[in-house]
Amino acid sequence: MIRKIRPLPAALLLLAHATANPFFAMDTGIRGTPEAVATTLHELGYDGLGASGTDIKPTLAALESRNLRLQNVYLTLAIHPGEPALTPAIRQLVADLRGHDSALWLAISQGPPDDTALATALREIAVVADGAGVAVSIYPHTGFRVSRFSQAAELAAAIDLPNTGITFNLCHWLKVEGDADPLPAIIREKSRLQFVTINGADRGDTRAMGWDRLIQPLGRGSYDVPGFLRRLRDQAGRTGPIGLQSYGIPGDSRANLAASLAAWRRMTESLDGMVLCGYQGWFRCPGDGADVGWRHYSAGGKFGPDSTQIEMWPDMSELAPDERFPTPLRNPDGSAAEIFSSAHPATVRRHFRWMREYGIDGAFVQRFATDLRDPRTRAAADLVLAHCRAAAAAEGRKWALMYDLSGLQPAEFPSIIEDWRRLKTDDSAGLRLAGKPLVALWGIGFSDHPAALAEWRDLIRQLKSDGRAVMLGVPYHWRTLDQDCVPDPALHEILAMADVISPWSVGRIATPEDAASRVKSVLQPDLDWCRARGISYLPVVFPGFSWSNLQRSRGRKSPINQIPRLGGKFLQSQAAAIKSAGATAVYIAMFDEIDEGTAIFKTSPTPPAGGPPFLAEPGIPPDHYLRLAGEIGEMLRGAR
Repeated sequence: MIRKIRPLPAALLLLAHATANPFFAMDTGIRGTPEAVATTLHELGYDGLGASGTDIKPTLAALESRNLRLQNVYLTLAIHPGEPALTPAIRQLVADLRGHDSALWLAISQGPPDDTALATALREIAVVADGAGVAVSIYPHTGFRVSRFSQAAELAAAIDLPNTGITFNLCHWLKVEGDADPLPAIIREKSRLQFVTINGADRGDTRAMGWDRLIQPLGRGSYDVPGFLRRLRDQAGRTGPIGLQSYGIPGDSRANLAASLAAWRRMTESLDGMVLCGYQGWFRCPGDGADVGWRHYSAGGKFGPDSTQIEMWPDMSELAPDERFPTPLRNPDGSAAEIFSSAHPATVRRHFRWMREYGIDGAFVQRFATDLRDPRTRAAADLVLAHCRAAAAAEGRKWALMYDLSGLQPAEFPSIIEDWRRLKTDDSAGLRLAGKPLVALWGIGFSDHPAALAEWRDLIRQLKSDGRAVMLGVPYHWRTLDQDCVPDPALHEILAMADVISPWSVGRIATPEDAASRVKSVLQPDLDWCRARGISYLPVVFPGFSWSNLQRSRGRKSPINQIPRLGGKFLQSQAAAIKSAGATAVYIAMFDEIDEGTAIFKTSPTPPAGGPPFLAEPGIPPDHYLRLAGEIGEMLRGAR
């Protein structure tokens, strides 16, 4: 009876989920001292190395000093009758790999013709490796005793140990099996699959081709490697390490590795496993350089107990003196209550640093179409956007522009394209989808907006013709065309043009029970609709909602803490629901939205006293919701 296979040791398996498809370079494409190799891989952005040989300690030390992983160590074994497969050198290698979440990569060049005898010999190695927490992966190689993927799978099954599995090598598959679809075989053996190696290659009579056509830099050749990777993810559920085979590729190795990594990023950029948030960036203060006075803090250009319109007070304890702007309100100790400005570069940098520190992958920077009408407000928005782009690059976060078209008249839609082209938003920190810069458009289909479906269609077409991927922020009931959505079936034709659909759920659910109930009624049907059309799905979650002060400043009444946060339980319940439904990424609304009480950034548990009521949760630390956001990311990636 074959036991359930554990393809990787537990810690290595967690790593595979924590970073979707870690991408490592095989040492067939890089030479030099361990220090030089590790430095090159670190500088280029690889996740680790597939090494070879038994003297591995210097390589391990050099890689781990740069936070890189030694994924595996390649060995060519010639197993002869009467001789043990487990040599002293291999036993020492296993000991050296103990505790490093690495694997032995075994290519069997010679061995007994009887499969049972071969499995018995290899089992000696696998038993010792299993005791040390080291995985063993059978590596099929052209011209070797084990040359076929199916042979490797049969051998691993015969060895029948939880640490033993197999590797799929694209180049060897093409040389041995020809240009046949490998996915059925991979899917059959996905429980044993530990590693996949890829490279650029050509299609055709691949058995007759030389290695110069079967092993090229990634991104070259006629073989559809991007399609293979998509199917590997979608059909085989592959989330584990993928290696770059570079054997025999001529030219400068660093240039080849850089070109292949750039191609990898183009092929694999997706939202899977990402936690993204909305970044309003609309808070302004007198003296902050934006020249618009108080904005989004108060009504009528004043700041006082009767004009304050924010629901939460930001935690200012970490901000430098020049980031603080005093208000007329007073802290409980009598000192002036201070506030921040989104126009201050150090504050924006701090916010993106918090994203990095707590595991938030990036932000959709909000850009309100109505602000583009006035040169002053547009200039202030440009300033904040520049700060966000610089902060994202500095902190290793991603950013994307989100145009909110609320209040825009149909005749004004061309202003979006004019603004987009003026901004020249392509940069290395920009969020991309399948190699294309992502731009989000929010507001299509809402029943309280002008329908303007013809204008929406034209806007989407223009952005896509500019080589952009387009995300559409849509009503919560977009699929059923009711409640908050316009009841026009033509909307679905336009939504089918999108690359990402993100329904707005804020205010549509109010309790953990609401969140749980929407799995089958909303989330799963939404996902099915999107998957059937090849569209990514980005559900929205939010920590709670309140706009008591905001409405009071407008002469209206609304209860404070209208949708309670419950110490994070409401947010967690929504995250659990989207995970249960099968969603792989999430949009948290919002990072800094204190106008409507949805902020997840650091807020003060002791807001100003003697003024309007502010939302605060006793006993909840300022960074509580940032921590929850990071935990949600771990959950989505399977590491929690």
